[in-house]
Amino acid sequence: MNGDDTSKRRRAVSNQFLIVLGILILASFIAPPILERVGHSMERKRIYEDSLRRVDKAGGWQAIENASLAFAKNIAPKTFFQEYYLRGERLTTNELPATLEVLQPWIIEFDPDAHGVQMLRVRLYGIHRTGMYDQPYYGIWVICTNVSPDYIPQFLGDRAGRTGKIERKGDLIFEAR
Repeated sequence: MNGDDTSKRRRAVSNQFLIVLGILILASFIAPPILERVGHSMERKRIYEDSLRRVDKAGGWQAIENASLAFAKNIAPKTFFQEYYLRGERLTTNELPATLEVLQPWIIEFDPDAHGVQMLRVRLYGIHRTGMYDQPYYGIWVICTNVSPDYIPQFLGDRAGRTGKIERKGDLIFEAR
């Protein structure tokens, strides 16, 4: 009788161990994508909040729109290379307006959207990261040509970290995420 009880206990412990082991193995496959999604949404929220603080520090949407339009008028389009500011270094002899400098842009480009409408793109965040998800994208776009008042620019291609949200913040200025 005593031997049967010991044998049953060992089998019960063995079965419990296998169940716990199975749950841990299953969790190792399920948890990383969930944790990555949670981490990505938290990073997206942090980037969005930081970007809005930068916009406020720069003087608001109207000040950024005015500075961007003035900057766009002063830059001469380059034939092959459309970036005018990259990671803190100017790629042109033109001075960057103080309002745009306060934004701490990653890249400033002057190029068309998907419909060919010229715009100045001020990217604050959004880079490709190998081995994990891309950094969430946040950009400020200013249309530099005459368009209808209801025109909304479109993303050109699929780039790092974009969700596809484009919101109007003024007459010619948009927030792109």
